Amino acid sequence: MEKNGKNLICPICDKKFYVKKSQLKRRKYCSVNCRNKSYIGKKHSEEHKLKISKSNLGKKRPWAKKNSPFIIGHKIRNTGKTLFKKGKISWNYIDGRSKNCSPARYGDDWDKIRLLIYKRDNFTCQKCGITMNETKKAHHIHHIIPFLQTLDNSLKNLVTLCPSCHRKIETQIMRNLKKRNEEVQSFGRF
Repeated sequence: MEKNGKNLICPICDKKFYVKKSQLKRRKYCSVNCRNKSYIGKKHSEEHKLKISKSNLGKKRPWAKKNSPFIIGHKIRNTGKTLFKKGKISWNYIDGRSKNCSPARYGDDWDKIRLLIYKRDNFTCQKCGITMNETKKAHHIHHIIPFLQTLDNSLKNLVTLCPSCHRKIETQIMRNLKKRNEEVQSFGRF
């Protein structure tokens, strides 16, 4: 026995292991695998089952606090309920339209315009310079001024971006829009 702990022998694999003084009451096995092997074939006694069921009664989920910013928009595990407040709209909501349902949302000639932009930009991202061959994924065509504001598909308003750069730019645009909306709403209140 040492000053701050004790050497024990695992009852499953007969391996010696060191345990700190603070863990002497809790640790019997050298590893989690040995502990799990010890459970094989064992059944809980009725007293233990009753103790567990009583300890779980009336406990609240710590992550389900009412006003916690951590949980807004996330699902509670093993329930179908989301934690979005009624009336709140997701930050990436697009006027009830789905990107998957309307492939021609930019117009009937969008495929031709896309190919023109790809060729003009040599199939490379204009922000980081990575090519489509390097990523092995299709690059995105980004509207410099958002399409919903201008309905403009001109070649000056379009640029080729890789998916990661496009995601970064789009999130920045959404944040700026959200800030502007909050400023407008707070300006209206006196």
